[in-house]
Amino acid sequence: MTKTMMSVAALLVAVSTSALASSQVWNVTEEGLGGVKTSQGTWIMNVDGSNKLSGHAEMQADNGNTFTYNVDGSINDSIYTVTIGKRTDGKNGCVWSGHSPAHADQKSHGLIGEVQCDGNVRFLVRAGF
Repeated sequence: MTKTMMSVAALLVAVSTSALASSQVWNVTEEGLGGVKTSQGTWIMNVDGSNKLSGHAEMQADNGNTFTYNVDGSINDSIYTVTIGKRTDGKNGCVWSGHSPAHADQKSHGLIGEVQCDGNVRFLVRAGF
């Protein structure tokens, strides 16, 4: 009986832990600060119950070239802070800080924010989910 109860308890913990994490597909556009689209694609994001983010991106530049990168970050007070690593397009040391563009009385399923990379490289990321 005790062994059965332990098995049931272990199963409940496993199910509740996996329920706290969710996987989302974000449609992302990278834009120059002048508003010119430079690439678009998707971020496959894992969001866990403690507001941690992780995932990877598959992007296509406006010249047709494709590139990928990893994302890792957190959500704190509705601000998304994401480190962008291992970019295959050569941009290094990139960090994105995103927030909802909506006002308090509006609902939004998107984020916008600026990315800053090494070498004073800056651009905007718009993400919809």
